[in-house]
Amino acid sequence: MRKFIMSLTTVASLSLAAIPVLGLAQAAQAGEHKARIAVSDLNLSNPAQAAVFNARVDDAARTLCRAKVRNNDLKMSLNDCHMSVKREASRQLSATQRKALKFASRAASVEMAAR
Repeated sequence: MRKFIMSLTTVASLSLAAIPVLGLAQAAQAGEHKARIAVSDLNLSNPAQAAVFNARVDDAARTLCRAKVRNNDLKMSLNDCHMSVKREASRQLSATQRKALKFASRAASVEMAAR
């Protein structure tokens, strides 16, 4: 089952080069803030690579929310803004990618060095 999920995850992640994350304030507003989060280089069922994806989402959330604060566009708390960006990024993943992330969050990341 794990091998099947990893194969399916690889195919799904290669088909989606990047996830656009919207600024989440007013979609019709000119100068809308956007970010792109690359996922094509990641196997989201691998806990270490899922952590890389989560770090990319966190970085995009910080960047977008800080830009909104600078432009007086933030209509919610900074924490709510971060959570909104994370939800939007998750929503834009395919169902297979979301399952792979969930699988990775349950597994312990084990990496060993070769001699």
